[in-house]
Amino acid sequence: MITMGEEKRTFVGIADCHGLESFLPMEGNEKQLGFLVMRANANRHRHALVYQVELDNQQITMIEAVLANGGYIKACQMLHDPSFIENVGVEKSMMDSWEMIPNPRLDPYSGRFYEENSEEE
Repeated sequence: MITMGEEKRTFVGIADCHGLESFLPMEGNEKQLGFLVMRANANRHRHALVYQVELDNQQITMIEAVLANGGYIKACQMLHDPSFIENVGVEKSMMDSWEMIPNPRLDPYSGRFYEENSEEE
């Protein structure tokens, strides 16, 4: 799916053990970045982190459609898929968390009640 030559836009947001919590275009939301970092740090028990990604219009449409249908876990999985996206920016200190998410079982407050067969999205 990686395409060459198409203009890409930068998106940022918070991802955690329950998937993508937010997906915002960087343009127009530059002042929100500090707030996102603060929120992610306050929720590190859920492996919350701030991510940054460059996407083309087709990828943006696909992520937005999945999120609109409540597919928070699926959207996060898409950002892990090398056939969908080449690279996702995450702080070096949070790379271990990025490798573990999405996984609702990591939530210390509700993860233990998560059933393997249920799709929490």
